[in-house]
Amino acid sequence: MAVAAIFPGQGSFTAGCTQAWVDVDPDGVLGEVSEAAGFDVVRAADDPVAGRDTAVAQPVIFAVSLVAWRALARAGLRPDLVAGHSLGEYSAATAAGVLPVDGAARVVAARGAATAEACRGRPGGMAAVLKLAAAEVEELVEEIDGLVVANDNSPGQVVVAGDHAALDAARARVDALGGRLVALDVEGAFHSPAMAPAVETVRAAFAAERPADPVIPLVSASRARIVRTATDAVNALVDGILGAVRWRDVQLLLERRGITDLVEVGPGRVLAGLAKRTVPSLRVHSVAVPEAVGEVLERLTPGAPLRPTPTT
Repeated sequence: MAVAAIFPGQGSFTAGCTQAWVDVDPDGVLGEVSEAAGFDVVRAADDPVAGRDTAVAQPVIFAVSLVAWRALARAGLRPDLVAGHSLGEYSAATAAGVLPVDGAARVVAARGAATAEACRGRPGGMAAVLKLAAAEVEELVEEIDGLVVANDNSPGQVVVAGDHAALDAARARVDALGGRLVALDVEGAFHSPAMAPAVETVRAAFAAERPADPVIPLVSASRARIVRTATDAVNALVDGILGAVRWRDVQLLLERRGITDLVEVGPGRVLAGLAKRTVPSLRVHSVAVPEAVGEVLERLTPGAPLRPTPTT
């Protein structure tokens, strides 16, 4: 058995997602993230529309993912690899030891505020293209100015981003090709050139911290490869602000590396759904609430200890 812990992005926000962890947080993760973000992530998460407020949603998702991660680690989970989707890369890097929770929370808060400001400065959006092959979406993007591939999530689901005119043009082209375009309820065109103003802000936030080499192999979602040094990890995280999330490639990499079980750590089951379409041979588990910790560990440890975390 080989296990990868995977961490969700902003699209997994669920109102009230912090509440279940309030009394199951002995390490004080929720408080640390709240202090770094400058607001109470527990109270903020109760707002049903907070998921569309980037500056709020990103620290909230990070907090829930890390408190769940700490619970799994205390219970004995030692994954062979970690990876995260978009914002989830920051959770994965923290789980891998690149930054402590408080330092990572400061970076995430800076990322959330900077990308929210970029959204206001250059309005746009994102949309999922369904029922078309990735190659067809690539051709479509080349034909439309201002449109880029933002996420390659799974077979039959590629997300594009761009200004509103580009998205309108994409809708007409997708319809003509027999596909379907579904607008996403997000604040702007993430993973596109519209986010350029946020890059230096996030790089500066990292420069104020002391990143370390990952102690668990960390898979970069923008590069779809393992990064092994602090410098590579930080560069990959910063590059991911503009770069596409190559999540389909990440999942296939995990399968090639011998992973048998994926544990989605944080709110929602978005990544579990993508895995079932991309790597159906892998077993998928989700830990969004405290009760799931024991259940998942039991499924992963049928009378035998988990494999130790690799050091190389």
